[in-house]
Amino acid sequence: MSSAAPSHRLQHLALTLLLLYPLLLLAAYWRQQSWLSALAALDLISLLLLGGLWRGRVLAWVAWLVAGIGTLLLLRRGQAEIALLLVPVAINAGMAGFFGRTLVGDRRPLVARAILAFEGAQRLAQPGVAAYARSLTWAWTLLLGLQALVMLACAVLAQPGGILARLGLGAPLAVPERWALWYLHLGGFAVIALFSVAEFAWRHWHLRHLPHEAPRTYFAKIVRNWRHVLHDGAGSD
Repeated sequence: MSSAAPSHRLQHLALTLLLLYPLLLLAAYWRQQSWLSALAALDLISLLLLGGLWRGRVLAWVAWLVAGIGTLLLLRRGQAEIALLLVPVAINAGMAGFFGRTLVGDRRPLVARAILAFEGAQRLAQPGVAAYARSLTWAWTLLLGLQALVMLACAVLAQPGGILARLGLGAPLAVPERWALWYLHLGGFAVIALFSVAEFAWRHWHLRHLPHEAPRTYFAKIVRNWRHVLHDGAGSD
């Protein structure tokens, strides 16, 4: 069997889970069924942990089981929507931690790993690139961490469907549920997309003394080499 076959199966499974999530989310809000909310939350949790689950990593399976049991307990109490509210918070907090931990000690910043994987060691050695990579890793860490806090506030304070309201507790500040849900499930990820586009433009200006590949070529390299970003090494071709 080709070594690429498991990788393709993993990609197909990830794509299936990704496409299934918005369908389950829409169905949950349209039908107002708690079990659909629980299923949507478990789908997204599975997508986030899929790499570790696929490779049989104990920590990933423990996290998945804990999240699954917690979601089922909330479902039994008729509060499965709470899990759905907290999933975007966990995504952003987890991503912030993923960026931030590469800034500790002698580790290579995550953006520097990406440059190694997508463009090679020669690119990282060019003037200003390594410093920019560290600064950008800090920027992503702060953006995602702040967004996790804002999303947590939206999940807790939304009225009438936020966590405090569902638990029968008063909220010190009311956030309209429509706006809170929009930010949690769409707006927050739009912020990430807009930041990515703005950073791409800023990078070309800030590092204008260096040659830059065409966007199509650059993003093709991302598709081929994104897995290498998870490791402290290069994989560019």
